[in-house]
Amino acid sequence: MASYYGTPDASQNQNIITTASNIIDGTNPTYELTDFYASYPAYAPRTVNITTTYLVDPLVIQMYIDLATACVKQARYHSYWKNCMGWFVAHFVTLYLQSVTNANSTAAQVIAAGKAKGLATSKSVGDVSAGYDHGLIGNDLDGWCQWKLTIFGTQFASISKLLGRGGSYIW
Repeated sequence: MASYYGTPDASQNQNIITTASNIIDGTNPTYELTDFYASYPAYAPRTVNITTTYLVDPLVIQMYIDLATACVKQARYHSYWKNCMGWFVAHFVTLYLQSVTNANSTAAQVIAAGKAKGLATSKSVGDVSAGYDHGLIGNDLDGWCQWKLTIFGTQFASISKLLGRGGSYIW
């Protein structure tokens, strides 16, 4: 039985440390490719005349589902967990799409597609010009910079901040 006076017992110490650390672990329910496609049909496969095409290879999406499963814990996000899984995956899949080139691309085209773009701050049509400001990314979601690169990331970061995804204290 826990003591209210004197030295805390081991279970009380563990509870205090766990609460202070803000590290939440646990297992998640299964989140599958079909769950992602149901929430984000724009990424779902399309079948026309018995030919199925994919905007993004299902193996790539599964890679991001696996990453989300490791990072997004139901114990933290509760009823928002499925939404947060979808936002997390959609964010990374969208960033992935920004870097895709075709098999005939030159090295310069592959490098250009893989460059971080930041937020567009200006553009021109005559003599083609575009300006990006990487500094704007972190201004209103401090510490969540890369999540501002997509609307999905912004939604994920906003809910994460509300649900206490803040700093941790390691004992």
